[in-house]
Amino acid sequence: MHALTITRTSPHSAATLYQAWTTGWASWFAEADTARIRAEVGEPFCFDVVQRFTDAREPVRHPHYGRFLRLVPGAQVSLNWVTGAGGTAGAETTLTVHLDAIAGDFTQLTLTHEGFATADARDAHEAAWPMILAHQDVALAGAARANATEAPRHNRSVPDATFIPMRSYPDVDAAVLWLREVLGARERLRTPPSHGAHREPQRVQLTIGTGAMVVVGWDAAAVPATGGRPPAVLMVRVPDVHAAYVRAIALGATGLTPPADHPDGERQASVRDPAGHAWTLTQTIADVDPASWGGELVA
Repeated sequence: MHALTITRTSPHSAATLYQAWTTGWASWFAEADTARIRAEVGEPFCFDVVQRFTDAREPVRHPHYGRFLRLVPGAQVSLNWVTGAGGTAGAETTLTVHLDAIAGDFTQLTLTHEGFATADARDAHEAAWPMILAHQDVALAGAARANATEAPRHNRSVPDATFIPMRSYPDVDAAVLWLREVLGARERLRTPPSHGAHREPQRVQLTIGTGAMVVVGWDAAAVPATGGRPPAVLMVRVPDVHAAYVRAIALGATGLTPPADHPDGERQASVRDPAGHAWTLTQTIADVDPASWGGELVA
């Protein structure tokens, strides 16, 4: 018999993934009107996966059958897994999904699929499961957006602009003066530098016409320049940081910081795109008074 194991980090909680692998199959894998599932040990289940084409071919249904073997809420789902030609070819295999919660509501998912009759069947599933799991992450993020209440569109702690360049300067006040006199920028908010274990540089938010930018203090000795220039990041507003982060990684970006909620009312993550440019993805989750986190609203 042949087996495979796949491990990946999902941006969803263990509870969300457990629900997806028990009663939530229709949200990411099964054709909804075919699912007959009751998540109890010993209970059988069945559903169809429908393969659709971009040309005139008719959709193809792939029936799936099994029985739940072990259920540990938020931690493990184990079940029999039987499919037809192109799948397990009628062989009764065992699929086990382990869920281990990690920081930031992320989960390490370990999928073990055992009992393949042939190496070819094992290899086909080893190629397919990573794509299926990536689709699961995107589909669950989409479902969360659809079910969520509408997020606030305005946050006093950040500019309303969609694109917000973040430029680094060794002298913040001199940079603000130059931007004000040359580009007509107006100060919006100042954040004093912080010290201690979580030292942060001074930041000044500026508006320029209908746009905005952030000037960040830069210590050349502590943060080396990139490509002969001070570091620069482009911040962009997205409707769902978790979903955008997953898509970015799937399309070749490198994760710099995973999604996390911040005191200023923003949920943010950062990535480096395949060309090496840094991006901060931001999503407003609350309208926060800047004074509550140390910001000083200027205008």
